[in-house]
Amino acid sequence: MPPDSGGPVEGPGSALVPSQVLEWMDLQEIAATRAVDYRRAQPFPHMILDGLFPPDLLDRAIGEMPTMARWAKYDTAHERKVVCSDVRNFGPAAETLVHALNSAPFVRFLGRLTGIQGLIPDPHLHAAGYMKVPPGGFLGLHYDFSTQQELRLDRRVNALLYLNRDWRTEWGGQLELHPNGPIDGDPRKVVEIEPLFNRLVIFNTPHALHGHRRPIACPPERARLCLSWYYYTAPPVPGWALRVSKVRFPGGHDPARVATKALNLLTPPILLVLARALSEALRRKA
Repeated sequence: MPPDSGGPVEGPGSALVPSQVLEWMDLQEIAATRAVDYRRAQPFPHMILDGLFPPDLLDRAIGEMPTMARWAKYDTAHERKVVCSDVRNFGPAAETLVHALNSAPFVRFLGRLTGIQGLIPDPHLHAAGYMKVPPGGFLGLHYDFSTQQELRLDRRVNALLYLNRDWRTEWGGQLELHPNGPIDGDPRKVVEIEPLFNRLVIFNTPHALHGHRRPIACPPERARLCLSWYYYTAPPVPGWALRVSKVRFPGGHDPARVATKALNLLTPPILLVLARALSEALRRKA
């Protein structure tokens, strides 16, 4: 059961449903005007968006955090953090946020911003959800896992929403974006992002070296906190386009369907892959 949030909370975010969390027209404007900036950002495509969410809703998500017994613990030489991915343990505010960023309007926004078509949210929040890094915790530089094995999808985009009110720079926790290559490479090329309250960071995950290496030095009662989402695409399947068919009712004869099946059987897979690549290239030029 979700933790007790202490009863109804007054405020602008207290009665929101997922469709009301964000101003969707504003997101469309961001995608239209800043997509080029996103895709050209260094050291890899990323963007920082501040103040998108109702602050009251985020405060409630902080207050609803699950009990520590429900968190997965990571304590190795490379990371020290805890994660809670099971939405059944979330309160109503956090669940509303999760569904808002897994919704079709937000996924369409991500597609327009990143240029990655066919993005798929993960309803299971595999390794995502609440992330909490206590004092002394850290996350070494790393490349994210590449596939969601349960759904057989390729990971493409991360979204991180920070929930740290009045966070101080000296406490650490800055997200580091590094160029590919040696970890001790040119520090002038590293981007550091403060984990500030109501800050959403979006970035492409393939070949994205990132982390926050310095141990957190916040007071004992604080922690570096965020909500996270990962987005995927389905791996290309040779011949998929030729298997597409319209709705059929039994008893009829569809010559086009017969022809499609024949083409799918007779066409070498390599030609289908090349045709798909050519179609994608022409679509980008259009």
